[in-house]
Amino acid sequence: MLIVSCAETGPAKVEVIDTGCDWVSAIRLTEHDIEVMDRQTKRDILAHNKSWQANCQQPTDSRLLTR
Repeated sequence: MLIVSCAETGPAKVEVIDTGCDWVSAIRLTEHDIEVMDRQTKRDILAHNKSWQANCQQPTDSRLLTR
């Protein structure tokens, strides 16, 4: 009887691929959007856009709320 085994010792290799930036983007606004929003909504959008910018890419569009 022949018994064959393939085994590796040590921790299993796991490849993690971050796909968050594939489906998340900066929130783009018009001047009218900015005029009618309350301060908390503006703060929330700014926090989202800064997080996206730091983690995904540098925005070049002037319609992003970065003020």
